[in-house]
Amino acid sequence: MNDIESVKKKLKSTGMKLTTQRIAILQILHNNKSHPTAMDIYKRLKIKQPTVSFTTVYNTLELLTRIGEVRKLTLDFERAHYDPDTSQHHHAMCLKCGAIFDINQSFELPLDKVASHDFPKITGFHIDFWGYCSKCNQERS
Repeated sequence: MNDIESVKKKLKSTGMKLTTQRIAILQILHNNKSHPTAMDIYKRLKIKQPTVSFTTVYNTLELLTRIGEVRKLTLDFERAHYDPDTSQHHHAMCLKCGAIFDINQSFELPLDKVASHDFPKITGFHIDFWGYCSKCNQERS
């Protein structure tokens, strides 16, 4: 996610109102490395803004995803997570504790060989990994 002020400008340009709730969601996401779910953000926001609805949080996250300010992660089969870091990177999820980690390693894939007649232009890719984090892997041993 870009800095909060540029995101505010982008939201205004889409015709969206900058409510205190939307600004609070932006603040929660800014530099957040925990890959929160909509429910995580809702619970955190509800403490300071008891009148906020889950629908407001969810709709704001979907809007931020549409305008490219957050990435919606679906590697957790039970719920979506949101990543404010939209740079090219990948993710790993621990199957025991559910923690999600950024993988900032480059993987070389021959995209020209992956492309097909039905899908001739590939512009990027995202790889998800599942396994056990170091803490949970030690507990399994």
